[in-house]
Amino acid sequence: MPPWWQRGLKPEVRFALDGRMLYRDRAGIGRYVWELQRAIADLDVDSARVVELLLDPRDREHSRAALRARRVAVPARHAFESAVLPLRLQGYNVVHFPDHALPAAVGVPSVVTVHDVSFLTCPHAHHTRSVEFYRTAMKRLGRAAHVITVSGHVRNLLLERRLAIPDRVSVIPEGPATMPEAVGGSVPSAAPYALMVGTVQPRKNYVHAATAWLQTRAASEMLLLVVGEAGYRGGEIIRRIRMLDPNGRVRFLGRVPDSALARLYAHATVLLQSSLDEGFGLPVLEAMGAGVPCVVSDIGALRELAGGSAIFVNTQDTEAFASSVD
Repeated sequence: MPPWWQRGLKPEVRFALDGRMLYRDRAGIGRYVWELQRAIADLDVDSARVVELLLDPRDREHSRAALRARRVAVPARHAFESAVLPLRLQGYNVVHFPDHALPAAVGVPSVVTVHDVSFLTCPHAHHTRSVEFYRTAMKRLGRAAHVITVSGHVRNLLLERRLAIPDRVSVIPEGPATMPEAVGGSVPSAAPYALMVGTVQPRKNYVHAATAWLQTRAASEMLLLVVGEAGYRGGEIIRRIRMLDPNGRVRFLGRVPDSALARLYAHATVLLQSSLDEGFGLPVLEAMGAGVPCVVSDIGALRELAGGSAIFVNTQDTEAFASSVD
């Protein structure tokens, strides 16, 4: 976003960035919000002064934000959000909601970031309540002053479904966070390894990926390391893969600090991204930035992101996925 002076605004104008999702989502949207508020604070002194980060009242982990933080006494997606939130937003000129959807009855000009629409394209990969919430909330996108999508793929899907107004939708791709230099420290494997990064959930298609991996010749010499917290049905997915993998060739590392992730990228032999659907595909961008070859799902957002710099494969086809890795 350009500095306030390039947009004809005065520095006393107040903006709010909704960071309430930081309380329960440290990856994905949470990471997007955290990096965005840091980038806004780095623009100039006035930007840091006129933009506030809204936090869940229970959130203590993010109290050292770069922007001035304000606690809003209604959690994201709470049953009373539509009744209470408009009162808490009085006095702001614009509010940015980064969680795909516009809450009901906001009462303030709003910007919404839509990261993906997988709850529409593959609803079976999400909890029923999440699908119902987003399907309802997305119908309000037409009320937003502007909608940001992280890829042309997502923009096209919104417009195909008539969920947004064409001249109010802009594509602003994500960018990799500033990763620490991959120096010092160690990686959790002395053996060569392939890497997968992302929340362990059905949409990431990890069971198919692990099944394919275990069929490759490479699996006899290399490990498959999975970085990411267990999300919806994550425990079930991990148990299924461990049943397929009695020799422990697939290892789940959970969430790791940025410094450890930088080292994992730096020493990886290949990145695998087997998602059923993606809005952007940040791990692919991060891996390419580290010079790591990528084997990824042949889906719209990853085609748009990686272009000719990755191997694309139908990750539902186990044999094809395995042969592409070998």
